[in-house]
Amino acid sequence: MTRHAIQAACYGIGAIYPIVILDPVHRWHRPVHPGLPEQSHGEGHGMLVLRWTGPPGEDAHAPALLEAAAARAPVSPPTGAELRAFQASLPPGLHLIDLHDQYVIGPWSQRPGTTRHTPPPHAA
Repeated sequence: MTRHAIQAACYGIGAIYPIVILDPVHRWHRPVHPGLPEQSHGEGHGMLVLRWTGPPGEDAHAPALLEAAAARAPVSPPTGAELRAFQASLPPGLHLIDLHDQYVIGPWSQRPGTTRHTPPPHAA
C-alpha cells in the first residue's frame, strides 16, 4: 500500500475527480484564486490536497501521476516556498488546492460510476 491513498472527491455537481490528501488538518485556505493554498492562522478551512484536472479520457493515468507526485511532496505542513517549488515541479494537470473533507467521497477505485466486473461462470 502506498503512503498516500488515491481518493475520489466531488463538489456536488457530478464531476468526480481523483485526489491525494497531503495534509488532513483543516488549516488551509486559498485567499486569492488561482493562488496556492496558504496556512490559516485562525480557524481552518480545508485540507491540503493534490488534485488531478486532466481530461476524462486520460483519467486512467491519474492514479500513477498522483502517487508519483505525492511521493515527492514536502513534509506537512510545508512552508510557502516549499509549496511554490512543489507546484512548479508538478506535471500539467496536477494542482494543489484546499478542500474540505465533506467533498471527499471515498477511494478512487470505488467511486460512483465505476462498474465492477464479475468474471463469467466457468463452463462445466
